[in-house]
Amino acid sequence: MGRPSPQLDNSEYAVGWIAALPHERAAAKAMLDIVHAPPRHKHAKDHNSYTLGSINGPNGEHNVVIASLPSGRYGTVTAATAAKQMLSSFPSIKFGLMVGIGGGIPSDDHDIRLGDVVVSQPTGAFGGVRQYDCGKVTARGFEECGALNCPPEALLNAMGELQSNHEMMGGTSIPDILESMYAAYPAMADSRRGPAYIYQGADHDRLFCSDCIHEKGAKDCGGCNPEKEIKRPERLDQDPYIHYGTIASGNKVIKDAKVRDLLAKSCLCFEMEAAGLMNQFPCLVIRGICDYCDTHKNDRWQKYAAATAAAYAKELLQVTDASDIQNTPEARSVVMDNISEIKTIVKGLARDQEQKDLFRWLSPLSPSARHSENQRVRVEGTSVWILEDPRFLDWSGEGPSSQALCCFGNPGAGKTIISSVVIDSIRGQITTDSTIGLAYLYGDYRDHKVQTTENILGAIVKQLLVFLSEIPQALLELYQREAKQEAPLSKVSAQTFLDVACEQFSKVYICIDAVDELKDQRTLLECLQGRSSMQLFITGRPHIRQTVQKYLKQRQEIPIEAHEGDIRRFIDREIGGPNDIEPDAMDEKLRLDIQSKVLASAKGIFLLPVLQVHAVLQAATMRLREEALKTLPSSLSGAFSDTVARIEQQPIAHSAKAKTIIAWVHLAERPVSVDELLCSLAIEDGDKAFNRRGIPVRSTLLSCCHGLVVIDQETHTVRLVHYSFQEYLNQQSKMFGLSKEEWHSQIARTCLTFLNFPEETANDYMGITLLSYAATKWGHHLRRMDVNDENRNTPLSYAVEYKCETAVRLLLDKGAPVDTKNKFGETPLLIAAHGGFERIVELLLERGAEVDSMDPYGRTPLLYTALSGFEKIVRLLLAKNAAVDSLDHKYGRTPLLWAIAKDHEAIARLLIDKGAAVDTVDATYGWTPLIWAAYHGWETIARLLIEKGAAIDSVDSKYGRTPLLLALEYRHEAVVKLLLSNGAAALMDSGGNFDLATWKGDGGLDGLMDHLGLTMDDLGHRLRRRTSRKPTYLEYFT
Repeated sequence: MGRPSPQLDNSEYAVGWIAALPHERAAAKAMLDIVHAPPRHKHAKDHNSYTLGSINGPNGEHNVVIASLPSGRYGTVTAATAAKQMLSSFPSIKFGLMVGIGGGIPSDDHDIRLGDVVVSQPTGAFGGVRQYDCGKVTARGFEECGALNCPPEALLNAMGELQSNHEMMGGTSIPDILESMYAAYPAMADSRRGPAYIYQGADHDRLFCSDCIHEKGAKDCGGCNPEKEIKRPERLDQDPYIHYGTIASGNKVIKDAKVRDLLAKSCLCFEMEAAGLMNQFPCLVIRGICDYCDTHKNDRWQKYAAATAAAYAKELLQVTDASDIQNTPEARSVVMDNISEIKTIVKGLARDQEQKDLFRWLSPLSPSARHSENQRVRVEGTSVWILEDPRFLDWSGEGPSSQALCCFGNPGAGKTIISSVVIDSIRGQITTDSTIGLAYLYGDYRDHKVQTTENILGAIVKQLLVFLSEIPQALLELYQREAKQEAPLSKVSAQTFLDVACEQFSKVYICIDAVDELKDQRTLLECLQGRSSMQLFITGRPHIRQTVQKYLKQRQEIPIEAHEGDIRRFIDREIGGPNDIEPDAMDEKLRLDIQSKVLASAKGIFLLPVLQVHAVLQAATMRLREEALKTLPSSLSGAFSDTVARIEQQPIAHSAKAKTIIAWVHLAERPVSVDELLCSLAIEDGDKAFNRRGIPVRSTLLSCCHGLVVIDQETHTVRLVHYSFQEYLNQQSKMFGLSKEEWHSQIARTCLTFLNFPEETANDYMGITLLSYAATKWGHHLRRMDVNDENRNTPLSYAVEYKCETAVRLLLDKGAPVDTKNKFGETPLLIAAHGGFERIVELLLERGAEVDSMDPYGRTPLLYTALSGFEKIVRLLLAKNAAVDSLDHKYGRTPLLWAIAKDHEAIARLLIDKGAAVDTVDATYGWTPLIWAAYHGWETIARLLIEKGAAIDSVDSKYGRTPLLLALEYRHEAVVKLLLSNGAAALMDSGGNFDLATWKGDGGLDGLMDHLGLTMDDLGHRLRRRTSRKPTYLEYFT
């Protein structure tokens, strides 16, 4: 190499080369044909270090800036920062080369070896690089989010030229470039100080199966299982291969072959910087392979891999046309264009987010899910007769027509399917006329809580806005005003929104199915009436006609009943279909008999043929099917009764499941999902942990219930086949031999059993599915277990009482008031303290529960725990400064009195240390804490009380005994000595004191008697006179 060239101006450099690691930078510097002097100046905020130089191209020199990352720093963010700073100091850079080492991803399609080179080349949806730590892991593997830019055109042209040269010449020039490097820098080939920038040998290039884990701490793979090594054909020489494709980039080091395989997809290698550059700095990524991203990785190949990557970069620049570089826009301008585009995208995203927020605020309802389900179950060609009815054509036509079309029909007549047909017909008009708007709703008795007038109107507005290219400014302004007040959508605001939305269309069709199942049907009809551009389509049972007539004056009516052609199409579909358990048990005569019998009994009700056909097709032979035809029920109620009877005739296992399924679906507080129901079926009384092996096969839900329940494929919930079956069950006093109260009890027990499972259940997906329902709805079922029970607990109180910490936490998270009292006047904290539920007490205190809440008897949580001996809970309550001297109303005792009375010495010590009053007197015996301590013989507590100033000669109000008398009576010698040594008065009687001043304590209690000159009979007389006790107590002194 020659002498350093004169300094060039920063503006004369067009190629930016980023090398993250020291050996990557060394290899890069060794590629320069001429080394330039350091830069004249750098931007004030540019902290990179640079090496400048040039590499000869086909028609001129390419001036190159080599930048490396700060020592010990790597990753996408650091690389992006380095590139940004480089562009601030070298404004004329056109593109970049990200050159260094990477981890290879060998596959059947790509025989990647250590020392090979991988180059980022756009493939499919990727610009050559994808970010592997921006996405999610799914059952199908890793799914990334976002996309990264392609390399600049000049580099892609040069890469194509180089690929064609390699094809023609039979290989790369990398070996020659490396030989030149070794000649110029011999130290780089010297392996005496460790692995050098030279080929490391095939013996050190070993690839193992993904499940082969490298021995921890081992320096090489000598101890790895040789049978797990993948045998690969030997290469003819040691020249590196060049691989073109997608490179995975991210901030995480990949050292696990299984993780590698999960993330790999169609990538060729992993690296850690490029993703930070691609969208900010137009560049090409070149990586020399130094390991296989597994536990066997080591540093042996890093320098050689850095050298091969750098050599490829030089070879690429040697074929890069200078004019292509000259015609390439400056990277800074590309970045600014990207920023401008990003700002536009961000504004669009902000608008999208505002629309999402608006839609979320308008309504939680999603009618499209139910519509998709109705489309799915509809028999092709059925119910289309309504589209040819003159009244429908008049209502849906272009000319003036009635404002409303009302379709009334009996239960099961097919009104909902009719609605879905009408909705699809109107949708067809919209494809040819963009001035038409459409919104719809399927009324559902199960959704009374969410199908309010406000939510329905909001859902209508949402659907209309979808047809507009942008949301009207008037609506956005109204929403922004309402949102600032954090108020939900009101009925008045909903009507205003609806007015503005309707103004955007020449005609608006609103379809409301099953209006009779809506709770606020009158309010809704009142809000919808009177709009000239609005065409209403409404279905319902006949009893709703009078209500509809009151609000919709301009209307036409079409009666709804099952048509014979529709029933025939349904029968033809069912025979040989999924519900036909034995398709071969059928001939033409039987098929015609089924049609004849079913059609004769249909009486305009579509649901009845559905149940009848299902019943016949559940028979396994033609003879049984013929017999079933003879006893077909003639009414919905009869059909339901017959189906219930067939369910009970199944084998016990199927019958029991079917009964439980129907009970859950009928009595659940809200619609239950398929997974929730399957999970509940796996739980049995007495279970201590969730066992997913008890989960039944999903098809069981339908097969064992004989068509009485269906799965809504859009919402993944389970529901009864029809509202009329719900009504049938409501009319029954019992279901399958059990009262509703008994079924509620069973469901509540299932929920509580689940909630008492260990926390590991939360790690089981199927287990966790039932958590929300069990934790929030079990109280609903408990309250219905006994309709005559007037002492209702709140759900939170029940959760505490049954020690269900998970339920307690969920209820609190959902806003349950922490201090609400039950009918017994107990707060949840009182219940938990009384039961000794330490973790629940801790949780309630964390959520701000009133530490001194009191029941009607004046008992506080601290009093309960002191009485019951729950020391850990006492500590929790005292830490929250619970009142230590509260008195219960019945016994007049403080927590300290209760602790001593119940022999809880440790708790008594805690209370005394916390400053509890030491001379309170209970209302029952008139005993002070010291009297209780003397009675129990607690010397330590007695001493502590005396030190705190307790009255040593206190007398109980009932029998006149002092602490000393009780200590003598129960022969607590240590307490007697303690009391006497602290000045306790002598034994007294009505005649005066016994002199104890000269007694030294010799001989114990017997010595005391001798000192006093008393016999046991004398003491017994004194005790009897003072206590009125019988002489039998003297046995304690003998």
